[in-house]
Amino acid sequence: MRVFLLNPPYKKHFIRSARWTVRSISASNWYPIWLAYACGLLEKEGFKTSLLDALVDNFNFKETVNMVKDFSPQICVVYSSLESKKNDVEIAGVIKKETGSLTIFVGPWVSSNPEEFLKEESVDIAATGEFDETILELAKGIPKEEIKGIAYKKHGSIIKNPSRDPVSEERLEDFPFVTDVYSRHLRIRNYRQAPLAHPFIDLFTGRGCDWGKCSFCLWPHVMNKGFGYRKREMKSVVDEFKYIKKQLPFVREVFIQDDTLPAYRAKEFSLAILENNIKMAWSSYARVDLDFATLKLMKKAGCRCLHVGYESADNQILKQCAKGITRQMAEEFTYYANKLGFIIHADFIFGLPGETQETIKDTITWAKKLPLHSYQFTVPHVYPQTSLHVYLARFNFLIDGRIDYPYLSYEELISSAKKAITTCHFNLRYILRMLKKPKEFLRALYYSRFVIKYLLKKDTVWIKK
Repeated sequence: MRVFLLNPPYKKHFIRSARWTVRSISASNWYPIWLAYACGLLEKEGFKTSLLDALVDNFNFKETVNMVKDFSPQICVVYSSLESKKNDVEIAGVIKKETGSLTIFVGPWVSSNPEEFLKEESVDIAATGEFDETILELAKGIPKEEIKGIAYKKHGSIIKNPSRDPVSEERLEDFPFVTDVYSRHLRIRNYRQAPLAHPFIDLFTGRGCDWGKCSFCLWPHVMNKGFGYRKREMKSVVDEFKYIKKQLPFVREVFIQDDTLPAYRAKEFSLAILENNIKMAWSSYARVDLDFATLKLMKKAGCRCLHVGYESADNQILKQCAKGITRQMAEEFTYYANKLGFIIHADFIFGLPGETQETIKDTITWAKKLPLHSYQFTVPHVYPQTSLHVYLARFNFLIDGRIDYPYLSYEELISSAKKAITTCHFNLRYILRMLKKPKEFLRALYYSRFVIKYLLKKDTVWIKK
């Protein structure tokens, strides 16, 4: 059995594997991490595989189809999204016609609404949630009726099988290093994120979120189904870092893609890095409830950059979206993280329940005053199955899937996000702050040209940093 795993071509710098599936304003490219883990598991089980990131490698429609044809797969796995659906369905149709392969669509949007994708003739199966083992069972030829976590067509009807539990901690130990999969299938130097050193590489030390309550987040609600944080054995994580150090010496930074790195895990990981004398820069997602002692240990172990969800300056909005933090906590965290020398990439969201023009202004003013090094302002994509979707749908605050309040339109939210990017990145206080860190200033300067290009556009399609 031959399996082709595809991130299809689409708009340049479009990010399917991020929380918001959108174009990057800073020309960032993200790894197809979910496809890569599935690829590694298939290879371990003896299947012939090919993983192609046609989007990042800049292959066009025809070139991509030809590469799939040359591989002659029996199964083609397509990672899709809502915005790119029409494009992805079209290329899957051509692939299906040219190769006769079974087409399986995956990704959060597929998980949220498999029926919508299965209406398309070119889509045979929709695999929902964490799909690694689902694809493996399909490759093994197990009858569809016996496979959990899929929806498929039968006699003109759509059949939805029972959902599949996410991968267990024990099973995570069976997965090969995703960084090895990257090295054999992808062009590592083509991937970049604005706050990170280039080239970088990413991996999971665990799956799921230790907090898992944020109303807007797709990962716990859609992909992980509320199963919490499942951790790899620390020896395995350390061994993968050693592998990167030895086999991929040109990599300058490792980004830990765990939804968040809780204090106890951050301590365990940092101690393991120090005990094994691994000298390598790494970064991670973090919450503002990390204490000073943990931050200090992380810094000592080589942590360089923290991606942090601040979301809003308004405590009531933070409470309503179940973020579990306050403005005061964020300020204290920022003070300590700066004192220790961390680079802080801050995420803010406009449009959560309770948002008004006044709360937006307050958040922009607050964000500008905080000593941060990189800012992201987004309007959330509202995924079915999230509690945010339930709330907005209940009060008719969704129009064509977009947030639209009677007192605050989607267009106004987009405009506010653009204003926030301009205000926070292009002011004297920020420039002087960055000049104190010459390397970070040069990095910010490089990416600013892409940001400026976006800000000059007249469209209202929100894109991610």
